[in-house]
Amino acid sequence: MFGAKESVVIVEAKGCGKYCKQLYTLIGTNNDRKDDVIGPIDGSVEASIFNEKQFASTLLSSDQKIIFVGRPKSAKDYLDAIETEATVRLVEHGIKIHVSGKQASIDVAGNGLSSEDYHAFLDYTKEHGQEFEDLMKDLRQEKGEQEGKVIAPLAFIGKAVGNAGTSISTALKDGGIRDQQFRFAIKLFYLKYLRTFVEA
Repeated sequence: MFGAKESVVIVEAKGCGKYCKQLYTLIGTNNDRKDDVIGPIDGSVEASIFNEKQFASTLLSSDQKIIFVGRPKSAKDYLDAIETEATVRLVEHGIKIHVSGKQASIDVAGNGLSSEDYHAFLDYTKEHGQEFEDLMKDLRQEKGEQEGKVIAPLAFIGKAVGNAGTSISTALKDGGIRDQQFRFAIKLFYLKYLRTFVEA
């Protein structure tokens, strides 16, 4: 690689540390093949991770390339501007990637996907060469087993307790779904958008 390395600051929202480190690790990976560049050209990018406090207290040049992961509270105005002015906009299956000039954001819609939407997301990840475990597989089986059954009045209390367990299970699965969405979005950004972003 000839010339200076491009500098990228990754700004970490609370709870998004592992996704920032995933992007940081991907940037440092030497994975290009002879005739195939994967992501940005190996060795062409230097990355730093700032937490919200560091970002808020550091003066950065308008030339500095910044990638926001999640929605840092101290960057709300930046994120609104990026979404408004985005030249690259991907909002599909709970994934939100926006690029505007020297700033980009990666976020996910998170919890609350229906089973149908979640399985559409899994199909989408496969189309892009990534595969994740189906976290709703057990819930679909439970639903299929319960269809057509009549609940006896005396079983109502037991059913309510069972539903509370399902709610907890669903909440845990939603956290897992959010994790899958973030991991997918980070890798998709790295593979599809980062090279153009740093070379602009």
